[in-house]
Amino acid sequence: MSMKVVLKLAIAAVILGLIALRVDFSAAFQLIGEANFFWFGAAIAISLVIIIADAAFWSSAMGAVGLSLTFRSALLFGVAGWFFINVAPSTVGADLFRAAQMRAAGATTERAIRLVSAARLMSFASLIAVIGVGLPFAFKAFESAGDRIALGVIFAAAAAAFAGLVVFGPRLADTALARNAKPVLFAGLLASDLRTLLMKTPANGWLFLTVQHLCRIAGVVFAARAVGVEADLPAFFALVPAAFLAAMAPITIGGWGVREASFVYFLGVAGVDAHAALATSILFGLTRILIGLAGGLVWLAARSDRFKIAIDTPGPGDGEVRTKA
Repeated sequence: MSMKVVLKLAIAAVILGLIALRVDFSAAFQLIGEANFFWFGAAIAISLVIIIADAAFWSSAMGAVGLSLTFRSALLFGVAGWFFINVAPSTVGADLFRAAQMRAAGATTERAIRLVSAARLMSFASLIAVIGVGLPFAFKAFESAGDRIALGVIFAAAAAAFAGLVVFGPRLADTALARNAKPVLFAGLLASDLRTLLMKTPANGWLFLTVQHLCRIAGVVFAARAVGVEADLPAFFALVPAAFLAAMAPITIGGWGVREASFVYFLGVAGVDAHAALATSILFGLTRILIGLAGGLVWLAARSDRFKIAIDTPGPGDGEVRTKA
């Protein structure tokens, strides 16, 4: 086990320990033990829709940049990728699968990595848009003016950072610093690829991204209903995306700990008791683990065929293999 994984586990343990000082874990697990299986199944089902929409986005977006990626191939990699995102002790494997999609579609290794990163940023942009739509409702939900200001500042900073990368980022590749610092060159080329995706991705690509975020919100609503929470739909629509934004910090395995803390806070604003919010977060995480385990089986079953070819074989223009399965 690498030091990075150990550190992430330690951070998750510390965060969960801090939560335990304020939230009754035993009450949360009691709610989970009494969870309604219908709503739990609905949360799993809506997560499957996320995978389908994600595959549709990748197929659409990659076609926009001149790469041929079938929906079937994107779906295969997407299902297996959930194992690495939600079960394996690293998200690097998921990024590797995404890069493998690009390699299989004809991109070089270097460009594949940039396209994966650019697609992540597009998902981030659509999440910011969803948060922006729900911001007026979120402001009404917050009783504290300080909390409203904090949320507004976070939203504005995230939007400004994305806009700055799109507008000014491509210029980095032409600077003298880029010739001496590979990370700067990578950032500049990444910004160029991101701008290309933004301009050329068809409307249905953005629709598929938005559907994913809406399905995630629905998944949280279903998980909340499973533990007996009568979800306030407008409040959940406004606050859950903000919780996801906070949970995007890549400091723990699978977002565990960070997600629970953000759910306890933001669902608390929506009027959900702390132990019920914690139970909702844990149950939502369990849906992702179950699908991830199924994705692991898909990976094992298909690895000797499609995945190995896509990951291990040098792509056009590659001097040597720079990735491994």
